[in-house]
Amino acid sequence: MFRTRHLPAVILGTATAYLGAQLWHTVRDRNRWPFCAYNMFNYRVPETWEQLRIVLYDDRGRTTGPQDPWGLLPVEFFRVVSILESVLIGNQDEKLKEAFCERTLHRLNTARWPDFDEVRASATLPDGRPFAALEVYLVEVDAVRCDPRDRASVLGAALLHRHDPGRVTGPDGPRWRPAAGSRAVSGGVRGDI
Repeated sequence: MFRTRHLPAVILGTATAYLGAQLWHTVRDRNRWPFCAYNMFNYRVPETWEQLRIVLYDDRGRTTGPQDPWGLLPVEFFRVVSILESVLIGNQDEKLKEAFCERTLHRLNTARWPDFDEVRASATLPDGRPFAALEVYLVEVDAVRCDPRDRASVLGAALLHRHDPGRVTGPDGPRWRPAAGSRAVSGGVRGDI
């Protein structure tokens, strides 16, 4: 009789204590099993931060981009950035960089893939022409001054790597649109940001 009468109060008390502990972990951004902060999408973004952008060229020098690099590789979009950073920023071997870009362009031209779950569809040119060159830029963006829908709206841009075996890229590079209050944007070398 005692168990039946107090069971709802025990369950309510236990649930309240559990939810209270969970709320504390969420607010304090702490993870301690069995509690989780659920902070996967909750993080503080600095005033400005860096992102990668790509520009792809066909054999006539026409461009697509600047755009996010997610359509370069058939892996989850969040892994593409890590792979590019590992190969192009964290590595000094120019032969590896060239081989990586050559294989990436070959894959884009010969074995396209569809959009599925967290894998973005392969990058394509509007007229279906094959890609001949690739540029990877490190850009500085701001959530307030840069337009999040316009991938060319940046505070600064620095060319990380250009793979252009057919010499189809022009001297100007992509048409960046400097955000209000930003310094002049150039497509030059890594030190521009």
